[in-house]
Amino acid sequence: MKKIDLATYKRRGMFAAFKDRDIPFFSTSSHIDISNLKKFIDDQRCGFFLSVSFLITKAVNSVPELRHRVIDGDLFEFKRVAPGFTVLLEDETFSFCDSRYFDSFETYRRYSEAKIQEVKECPDQSTGEKHHMFFITSLPWFSFTSIVHPHDRQYGYIPVVSIGKYFQEGERLLLPVGIQVNHALVDGIHVGKFYRQLSNMCEYPELWLSV
Repeated sequence: MKKIDLATYKRRGMFAAFKDRDIPFFSTSSHIDISNLKKFIDDQRCGFFLSVSFLITKAVNSVPELRHRVIDGDLFEFKRVAPGFTVLLEDETFSFCDSRYFDSFETYRRYSEAKIQEVKECPDQSTGEKHHMFFITSLPWFSFTSIVHPHDRQYGYIPVVSIGKYFQEGERLLLPVGIQVNHALVDGIHVGKFYRQLSNMCEYPELWLSV
């Protein structure tokens, strides 16, 4: 990671305006067309959640502002951020699961499958060092048009991405995707870039998920 000089940081005015707000976060959601993606996943049998989370990870990392973190008052940009997600357990509680960033989908899938099995056997609710991560939560039981997550003082600069239950609308299969960010570091234009990149990848999944 590299330290960003706040004196020359182009968003320093916005950073100052929002960093000390009681609630500096904003959340939004969008319905992403996954028609091509779902067909590809079904044909390749590569698993829905890990396929989608891999594309989300790529989309998050494509936007530098989503890799910015404030640590001990200093602003940093990580070269890559890794996904952490929730895993449902048999007793209907859940565990955190920390994965890693990989360029290769197959490597990501193998690593994440092993980590998921690991936390199913030994659940993890710890909140250790997470600045190098972003979070994904999956809500496959319902669709949504808006979503807000608990505010966290320690990791309040980390984006949280949510996916809901996909649904049919005409000929399109749509997936609700929400994202919560800290306005001190991220603006609407950056969220728009995230959604645009994710939409493009879902339209051409063979370019990203082929092994």
